[in-house]
Amino acid sequence: MTDKVNEILDILQEECGELIVAVSKCRRFGMENSYKDGGTQREHLVQEIGDVELLIELLKAHNVFTDNEVHEAKI
Repeated sequence: MTDKVNEILDILQEECGELIVAVSKCRRFGMENSYKDGGTQREHLVQEIGDVELLIELLKAHNVFTDNEVHEAKI
């Protein structure tokens, strides 16, 4: 693995943790509850999902896996 791929994996791991927290807060407080930095819990959830998806796209761009492999895993 390259240093760049390791960096992306490190950030993905962190972002997945943040996504877990966002999901927990949506369930605990409700989707439309205000988030501490403004917006709603739902908006924060969407932001965290976007961060995770971006890092997944970066891994694909670095040829860690392909769309076809992910499709097969979904099946």
